[in-house]
Amino acid sequence: MKDIGIRELKARVSELVRHVAEEHTTYTITRRGRPVGVLAPSDYVAAQAQVSGSDAWKRMLALADRMAKQTGPRKSALQELVKMRR
Repeated sequence: MKDIGIRELKARVSELVRHVAEEHTTYTITRRGRPVGVLAPSDYVAAQAQVSGSDAWKRMLALADRMAKQTGPRKSALQELVKMRR
C-alpha cells in the first residue's frame, strides 16, 4: 500500500482513481504524515468489512453480556439529553 498526502491526492485525484480502478492499486491517505483513510478498489473494501453472520451474533451476545455485568446507576437517554441541554 502506497502512502499519499492529502494535497497530492487533491492534485492527482483523477489519475489515482484510474490506477485504483485499472491496476487495483491501494493508497493510504495521510494528513501531516498520519494515516486518515484508504483509497482502494471496492472489492478490497468489501472483503475487509465482511463479517459472517455467526461471528456477528457472537460479538453481539458478548457485548450484551458485558452490558449486563455493568454496575452503577442506570440513566435514561432522556435524562442525559436534559443534562446536555442545560
